[in-house]
Amino acid sequence: MAISPASDIILDVARAADPQKAMATTRALAAASAEASGAFAATLDGLPAARTALPDFSYRAATAVLQKAETPQHKAEIGLESMLLKSFVDQMLPKDAADVFGSGVAGDVWRSMLSERIADQIAKSGALKIGERLFATHKNLLHSTKHAATTA
Repeated sequence: MAISPASDIILDVARAADPQKAMATTRALAAASAEASGAFAATLDGLPAARTALPDFSYRAATAVLQKAETPQHKAEIGLESMLLKSFVDQMLPKDAADVFGSGVAGDVWRSMLSERIADQIAKSGALKIGERLFATHKNLLHSTKHAATTA
């Protein structure tokens, strides 16, 4: 006869449980849940300014990110930042994780791809603003590239 440990344990516990205690526990948990959600809703209702300001702020932030992402300068900032961050992320990922990435060349490729994607997401988040700062201090980087492309 074959056994299934997980389901057998659950069935044994269910058979040994007292139905009256189970119902009492269920009622107590439901009452506590209703009480907690009511208190939380009352707290939120007491803060009308925070409730209305948050959606407006998130809308403005999302609109600003979308407008900025359309410019070639912003794409260059993200690309440069992603390239710089890739080496940092690559150093932070574990080197001896063959069970995660695999071993040999294939493992190195998967590890490199993961570090590239992580660096892309960090750069797109705009949290560090490395590319933005570099282009702000060295304004000639973008202009010299444009000039070289038009003269070639």
